[in-house]
Amino acid sequence: MESKLRELIGKPHVWLYIQSGKGWVKDVEILDVNAETLTFRYEYQSRSETKTWEKTTRINNVLEIDIRLSDLPEGDLQIENMRNKLIQTWEQE
Repeated sequence: MESKLRELIGKPHVWLYIQSGKGWVKDVEILDVNAETLTFRYEYQSRSETKTWEKTTRINNVLEIDIRLSDLPEGDLQIENMRNKLIQTWEQE
């Protein structure tokens, strides 16, 4: 887990499942990884404010890692064409 987290330092769209929080932390920025701990930053938005948090947790507290590869809105013809080209590219590889 430590080596995978190190690879993701500075990468966008990383989601972490934190055992002690019993849920996903979305779009984190991994800042530092050492032998036992992980430090990351994330934002939380409510209707009235945006909060930025920086948290350090034990690496063994991270149960899963997800990386969002793309995010495209539905319905627009131009975006649909881009999506189809992207799918074709992935299938060719």
